[in-house]
Amino acid sequence: MKPRIKLAVLAVVTIGTLNVITGCAYSFMHKSPQERAEWMVKDLTKELTLNEAQVGKLNALKDELLAVRSDYQKKRSATQETIGELLSQPTLDQTRALALIKERTQEVNDKAPPVVADFAGLYDSLTPEQQKKLHDEVIKRIEQHHRYWRD
Repeated sequence: MKPRIKLAVLAVVTIGTLNVITGCAYSFMHKSPQERAEWMVKDLTKELTLNEAQVGKLNALKDELLAVRSDYQKKRSATQETIGELLSQPTLDQTRALALIKERTQEVNDKAPPVVADFAGLYDSLTPEQQKKLHDEVIKRIEQHHRYWRD
């Protein structure tokens, strides 16, 4: 095959691959939280080869996380308005700012136990091999995140 033809084929394949990858990433980002959660459940089910009981526990965790997210989203605009009001004043009302932080922290403290319990139920139901796969994947993601965001 002539070098010019090889180069053209390589360019077409490369551009096509990049278009597919970009299209997949773009469409994933524009999906609803429920659709992204369903995709993650399907991916984890396949990756860890989960049985029916484990899939049920994973779905319970997904539902709990979506409910918590929904609650936070409902309060988000009110929190943003409060922050806007605080920052529109000539001096910062520290008492009000701290009260807002304490309120949000208390919400996290209230919502965390059921999420942790659902995750623990799923994790405890995994086989040692599945736990190892999950551990390795989480560590890999943490390292990727660290490399991306480090100074």
